[in-house]
Amino acid sequence: MTRDDIRQMQQFEPLAYVGSIENGNKFSYSDSLTKVAKTLFEKELSRSKTLPVQGNIVIEDSLLNLRVQSEIYALMSYVENNYRFDKVVIPPTIDSILEARNERFGLLAYNWGITKTSGNYENGAQIVIQTLGTIYTVPCLDMTRSDIVVVDSQNNNLAYVGKAHNTCDPIKAETYLKQVDDLLKEYRK
Repeated sequence: MTRDDIRQMQQFEPLAYVGSIENGNKFSYSDSLTKVAKTLFEKELSRSKTLPVQGNIVIEDSLLNLRVQSEIYALMSYVENNYRFDKVVIPPTIDSILEARNERFGLLAYNWGITKTSGNYENGAQIVIQTLGTIYTVPCLDMTRSDIVVVDSQNNNLAYVGKAHNTCDPIKAETYLKQVDDLLKEYRK
């Protein structure tokens, strides 16, 4: 399948999971940071004219919405840890929603990030690395990972997978300029 085969698609609500490194180098989820990152990611994704998104799929039923979110998280976890997608079947709830709306393609997007708090910049949140008997202390970096998947409900597979990983702060707008460009690099070919 080529990108020319994808004339239009509907976008499911993007998901995000962002937190900060707190004292003791522990990750702490933050609802407010997640909202900021999700908004920035959505804005940049919608600004891109590469993907033929014709509309958004809004799910009013909270139970159904939770099921879709769970399927998206599971699929994105698989995408993150694998490089072959030719035998991946799209999740059943997402597939049924697309088919019920007579839509062939759906866009799924996920954003994950770690940012450091101002206090940890000064204290230098750190990771200890042991190599050949020597211990090195390395500062933790901000990280942002974004993934998109275009699902094909007719062929019941993944039509496109884009991944982007950067050592950038997930709550800064300029992070998503590069992320979205990286996500769509292969799609543009």
